[in-house]
Amino acid sequence: MSAMYLDHAAFSPSEEKSAMKNLAGELGVEMSLLDKDGAVVAETRPSASADAVIDEEVQEALTSESGEGFARRQTRKEDSMFAACRLANGGVVRVRIAAPTVGDTVGQMSGRLLLIGVLLAVICFMMVQAIVTPGEQLVKSVRSVLDAFAEGKFDERVGFKSGKRNSREADAVNEAAARIQEQLMRQNRRTRAMSAVLNQSQNGMLAVDEEMRITLATSSAKKLLGMKGNCDGVLLEVASKDVDLKPVFQEAMKHDGVYTNEVAVRSGTTGRGHMPLRLYVSPLQQDHAVVGAVAMVEDITELRRMEQIRTDFAANVSHELKTPLTSIKGFVETLMEGAIDNPPMAHKFLKIIMMEADRLTRLINDILSITKMESGQTEVSNERLQLDKMAMDVADMLTIHAGEKGVTIKANQPDEPLFVWGNSDRVEQLLINLIENAIKYNRQDGEVRVSVYGAKDNVQLLVSDTGIGIAEEHIPRLFERFYRVDKGRSRSMGGTGLGLAIVKHITVSMGGMIEVHSKLGEGTEFLVTLPRYYGKDTTQTQEEE
Repeated sequence: MSAMYLDHAAFSPSEEKSAMKNLAGELGVEMSLLDKDGAVVAETRPSASADAVIDEEVQEALTSESGEGFARRQTRKEDSMFAACRLANGGVVRVRIAAPTVGDTVGQMSGRLLLIGVLLAVICFMMVQAIVTPGEQLVKSVRSVLDAFAEGKFDERVGFKSGKRNSREADAVNEAAARIQEQLMRQNRRTRAMSAVLNQSQNGMLAVDEEMRITLATSSAKKLLGMKGNCDGVLLEVASKDVDLKPVFQEAMKHDGVYTNEVAVRSGTTGRGHMPLRLYVSPLQQDHAVVGAVAMVEDITELRRMEQIRTDFAANVSHELKTPLTSIKGFVETLMEGAIDNPPMAHKFLKIIMMEADRLTRLINDILSITKMESGQTEVSNERLQLDKMAMDVADMLTIHAGEKGVTIKANQPDEPLFVWGNSDRVEQLLINLIENAIKYNRQDGEVRVSVYGAKDNVQLLVSDTGIGIAEEHIPRLFERFYRVDKGRSRSMGGTGLGLAIVKHITVSMGGMIEVHSKLGEGTEFLVTLPRYYGKDTTQTQEEE
């Protein structure tokens, strides 16, 4: 067993000689290490024997079954005792001490015992070195791997391979490191995926600990809450100066489940406007104790806008329906009270009733049209349409109506036919609404121009007038439902407040865009740009597209 450990000792020649000298000095002996041929590999003191002659104790150790050899002979003018032991790799370790001066028999026995003890001490020392030194190297290697893991270098492995036992331990450490690496890589992939989702989400995530220090703040949350820089470990009240979130989180920590609250933060660079935010806050628990809270931050500006639009729509529809109905009811009551017996008066009242009924019909039709277009659930057949021809036809159709208002319509025919892809009824409605508006809000002896131009990729429809114009502050809201620049005048002219909203929906549904240019007192122009169509004349439903 001793020879096996010595055979696997991880010593270099210089380390062997140094270790032998240290041990020999402590024991007061001389030591030599020889190979399987009896040649000296390392020794603490030059041997007196000839190089070509193998000493008898070495020869005995090399050839005997026990692997041991002993001898006593004269060296350096003194009586010396030698003990040799064969190692597992075939080499021999030899120890020399001075022989005692007692009688030969007693001296020989004592010398043997002493040499055996010294040899056992040497073997034990080398066994410890063979076990401890590689063990220390293994520990250092493992420590190096752990340090590499801490720095994110997960490919680092233990490279120690000395001795079967330590080799097995190194392999076990490497297998464990591989498993840890795989788990870390999976966790990193999940973390990266989660981070990507959180950072790409329009909703923000914000988490705090029990001391109200931020532990997580996504980029969306920081943008919504006006936070700057790295917020990790920063107190919530310090990081978020635009709104006081501390009471919201404190209240959430007292509740089980999701606690909902709404706050408003300053928006924009001027800080004049306020952006409504909704927070869904849940407490974080560990070992049945609350250790913090996490909140999802949602911008509800668009939701509030849609709610306002619905409220305005309901109010406007109610008002628009109530006005003509009130007028109709009033004139009917007047007729019933005796005006019906006055033919001229009755005729006048009945004419007004008919006009109000027509106004109600237009309003209901417009509401149905815009509702269908906004829902996107209607199916319409699309085909190739010659936009310039349709514009000229609508202009001709409205010429009489324009003449009644003292307005002249001028239409410019392009040099070549210009086609778009759309629904003929909707495109006709778009043209009628734009040209009627230009007639309606024009001045006496005014003019309306209808022009169609072609470009490589699009077709442009321009409808301009010489009317009253629109103030600049009203232009951004022109396409809102029921929005009127002059409410009284619009109603007196029979407008529903939905015409331009319908025009924009039709334009957008065809992949186009609409612009408004106006100068107060000089006139207004609407420019509609639609994709140009070069294909054949075929019909196709919206669902098939």
